[in-house]
Amino acid sequence: MERPQLIARNLRQIDYLYTKKLSKELSAIHVNNHFEVLLVLAKQVHPLTQNQLAQLLHLDKSRMANIVFQLEEHQLVSVEVNPADRRQHYVTLSPYALSAMPDIETKVQQINDMAEAGISQEKLDVFFEVVETIRQNLVKRSV
Repeated sequence: MERPQLIARNLRQIDYLYTKKLSKELSAIHVNNHFEVLLVLAKQVHPLTQNQLAQLLHLDKSRMANIVFQLEEHQLVSVEVNPADRRQHYVTLSPYALSAMPDIETKVQQINDMAEAGISQEKLDVFFEVVETIRQNLVKRSV
């Protein structure tokens, strides 16, 4: 009888290796594994609140607050209080982060190319479709 295998174990290992490689490539920027936050902020036309950013990244608000604090300490984001609602904090990329974005995007693309080497586009599409289906199944079942 075959032992059950945790799906999360394989996904965690991929995440660990991917994040480790990207963190090493971006070590000079001091992004501390939070490059996804910077990538999301770079795509925004208008400033996002911390809560909106947390929703986009599927993180809880307290975790997002800690990440924003760390990024602000490294001068990668700027945080401003909404004058209309002082409970809201707008998060934007700092000038330093804006100047680093082309390098970050290049490194992300290089790591993606490395990870996807030897895998057809068809197989990649199936992989992402399966991952999304698993995510949706787990979200539906947890509500």
